[in-house]
Amino acid sequence: MLVVLDACVLYPPSLRDLLLTLASLDAFDVRWSEEILDELRRNVLADCPDISPEHFDGHTLAAMRSAFPDALVSGFEPCIEQLDNDPKDRHVAAVAMATGAQAIVTLDVDDFRSGVLTAAGIRIVTPGTLLDELLDTEPGLPGAAIGDLAARWIRPSRTVDEILDLLARHPTMSGPIERLRALMA
Repeated sequence: MLVVLDACVLYPPSLRDLLLTLASLDAFDVRWSEEILDELRRNVLADCPDISPEHFDGHTLAAMRSAFPDALVSGFEPCIEQLDNDPKDRHVAAVAMATGAQAIVTLDVDDFRSGVLTAAGIRIVTPGTLLDELLDTEPGLPGAAIGDLAARWIRPSRTVDEILDLLARHPTMSGPIERLRALMA
């Protein structure tokens, strides 16, 4: 499945790490645009003045680009004109249209209400919905992703339970995380 990740699910870091780890485990393919990454960058730097732009660009964005070299989409701009969702998120929807994505993963579901997207068969899903669907179709994969996160997070290090607790605090994630916790018990 091909999904476009909206900036709001790439920030906070724990949600970004889960989604990108799932993508690295072939749960789905991800796409984004420079505009989506710019929005992510602006929001992180506005909320976290202690993070230098150079560090964020050279560490986080560089790692994302390196791990997912096919994720960056360009040339989607002509699709913007045909869209009828919220104007501030038409660039995200245009990426989905241009790539033939099956879904846009976002927390801003209302911003993507669109007859055009519906007609194109592009679903609007929250991270919680995506995780629930993975638990239905590939129940071992989310647990493997959490285990991978626990092995990689070193500053600060976190246990599997701590990672699950952290993820459960995000909107739409508490139910799927409880399902995952039960599967991993």
